[in-house]
Amino acid sequence: MRLSLHWVGGFTGPAGAQTVSVELERLPAADAARLHALVAALDPAHLPASLMKPHPQPWDFVYTLTIENGQRRQLRFHTDAAPEPLGEIVDILQQYPPDNSG
Repeated sequence: MRLSLHWVGGFTGPAGAQTVSVELERLPAADAARLHALVAALDPAHLPASLMKPHPQPWDFVYTLTIENGQRRQLRFHTDAAPEPLGEIVDILQQYPPDNSG
């Protein structure tokens, strides 16, 4: 399974956009197991593609999570409007270095 998290916003806006992509099979076992469990709990196939706050603030980050596991699914969200597993996925993935592909 491959997860990619892209985020943009906050006070840096588009200039501060970052992306982290990981292959779960290459992560430490504890992180891989936790991420597998969170994705399963999330059940992304049954979520809407967008989970946004009705009145976002300029400092809110917008996240896009891409899940590739035989199929590709993208979720765009604010953590305040998303199920708890999405917030936990963000917390874990943001501990890894961002992609340098620009």
